[in-house]
Amino acid sequence: MKSKTTLSALVLLLVIAIVVVVNILVSGLGFLNFRMDLTEKGIFTLSDGTRRIVEGLNPDKPVAIRFYATSDSRLMPQWGQTYGNTVRDLLLEITKASGGKITLENIDPRPNTEEEDKAVADDIQGYTVNEEGDKAYFGLAIQSLDKKEIIPTLTPAEEGTLEYQIARALSQVTRTKRSVIGVMSPMPISGPAFNFPPGMQQNQQRPWIAIQQLRLDYDVREVPMSSEAVDSDINILLVIHPADISPRAEFAIDQFLLKGGKVIAFVDPHCLVSRAYNNPGQMGRAPTTFVSPNSDLPTLFKEWGVGYDKNLVVADMTFRTANNRRAVPTFLSIPKEGINDKEPMTEPLQLIQMFSAGSFNVAAKGNVTATTLVHSSEKSQLIDTTDAEKAMREDLKNFQASGKSQVMGVRLTGRFKTAFPDGQPKATAPAAEGPGGIPGMPGGFPGGLPPGMLPGGTGGENDKPAGAPAGEKKEEAKPSLKESANNDGVVFLFSDVDMEFDEFVVERDPMGGASMRMSNSNLPLLLNTVELLSGGADLIAVRSRSSANRPFTKLQELNANIEEQYRPRMQKIEQDLNDVVQEIAKGGGVKATQGLIMLNPNEAQAKQLQDKQVELMAKRRELIKEQTRMKDRREFLITLLNMAAVPLLIIAVGVTIAARRRSLQAAH
Repeated sequence: MKSKTTLSALVLLLVIAIVVVVNILVSGLGFLNFRMDLTEKGIFTLSDGTRRIVEGLNPDKPVAIRFYATSDSRLMPQWGQTYGNTVRDLLLEITKASGGKITLENIDPRPNTEEEDKAVADDIQGYTVNEEGDKAYFGLAIQSLDKKEIIPTLTPAEEGTLEYQIARALSQVTRTKRSVIGVMSPMPISGPAFNFPPGMQQNQQRPWIAIQQLRLDYDVREVPMSSEAVDSDINILLVIHPADISPRAEFAIDQFLLKGGKVIAFVDPHCLVSRAYNNPGQMGRAPTTFVSPNSDLPTLFKEWGVGYDKNLVVADMTFRTANNRRAVPTFLSIPKEGINDKEPMTEPLQLIQMFSAGSFNVAAKGNVTATTLVHSSEKSQLIDTTDAEKAMREDLKNFQASGKSQVMGVRLTGRFKTAFPDGQPKATAPAAEGPGGIPGMPGGFPGGLPPGMLPGGTGGENDKPAGAPAGEKKEEAKPSLKESANNDGVVFLFSDVDMEFDEFVVERDPMGGASMRMSNSNLPLLLNTVELLSGGADLIAVRSRSSANRPFTKLQELNANIEEQYRPRMQKIEQDLNDVVQEIAKGGGVKATQGLIMLNPNEAQAKQLQDKQVELMAKRRELIKEQTRMKDRREFLITLLNMAAVPLLIIAVGVTIAARRRSLQAAH
């Protein structure tokens, strides 16, 4: 009995020793370090883009990664210690994938040590953690030869972009040449650009975040809207809201494209950002430079086979966005269902948001092909800008789904022909000479500006022909290209400008801090597009991990179906109320006041109207309650299903295994 007990104890000790040794081999030496990533998006697996970047590193130009993380628990808060393991795991994966071309150095900077001196030398930002002024460090330095990229601070809020930041830094330290991006816009999106009056310089706004991001990896250069040519060393031309663009500026874009340049254009039928610029006192903008709220490229679109009405906005009941507890049908949150998952630049994207976007009707011509990148649902309709404005405050009363999706992002590729077969258009005179007032200014002056009121002129100057003052030399025609040199022409078009504005791209720290995080895939969409055109497609697959938002699109679709069921009954109530008003009007219950026809019912008519209104409003409230109850029941069932599905599945598997085992035992 005693020997049996001793033997059992020895076996137990032996098992423990084996477990300890295996644990050391697996976790310490990396032997048989096998992991499975069962998440839907593979968020714990190195992306293909990162893998290709590290595998493509030049062995003669090794990369050193220095990971600074203070490990002292008295200095580093718990979130830093936990997130440090995440960062370290990712760096180990990257190092392993590089096949020895990357070396990783883990550095633990503590106060008054050589490690702290190293962190300071690498520009890693330290956090002061106590009254003595001690600092904790948490950042990365990535270096190859004399090129170095720094991530001065790491925070869990940016975990979704961590792999991209590292991959981008690796790409930057090994890249030999930077592409040049031209930015053309009537708004100062690249930073201070307008001629501000003296004393207003302190109000000049910073560049849009999108431009700041581009400047990290490219040389960004402003191209004025008055340009008649685009510099030959510019690789990509980014056109943002070309409101009231001149034919000569369109000609400049046309020739840039035919010479092999790449074009990305954002147009808008109802640009919310331009309204802010036009509002004096906001955003530090000079009030004399009006920017029209809608924009297009009329001559170029016609030649490219792109139909676009700059006065129509897409309303979509499935992809609409909740705004202050209201779902606004013109503010769209477009999930994967509305994003082309076959294209490398859009495949990784999870959610694109567009605000009062327009629609393209593309029938590409000749050797140009079109590829839809972003589209609405079929429960969408084009509405005019007046209704779009109302839709931000109240429900659309006469919405009728068109039954087809609207194209809001498209890529054109192939051999383009010029939109200006007669060459560069002639220069035109200042627009104020037209009969409708100052083009670009809202409404203009009815009947045109009176003589003597033209800016800087007199009434008599109106008689001169536009653009050809007497005595001026005749403009000589310049040679121009008629067709692309090859089939490599590329144009990307998007029908919304606001989607790349700061407030619609990032969410700022609600506590007033400096940290931000991307709120959707809008910025990655732009960066992916630029990256693709500049030849760095590998980063696209990495950036996909930047967004983890998963809107409840199925639930929104189901709610839209419920609303569609109730919409005819709601419209019937509105119609009944209008019928009563019409009946009173036919009975003479109206009056004219200052040229307007006003309802003026007598006492009996007023009571009839009031009673009917009360009755109809009561019906309307009941319908809304029914509709809300149906939505609540649907949401409850979906929530219950989500909570119970996995436990029920596990129970079912367990019962099946138990039944199978019992059956086998019975057979023996």
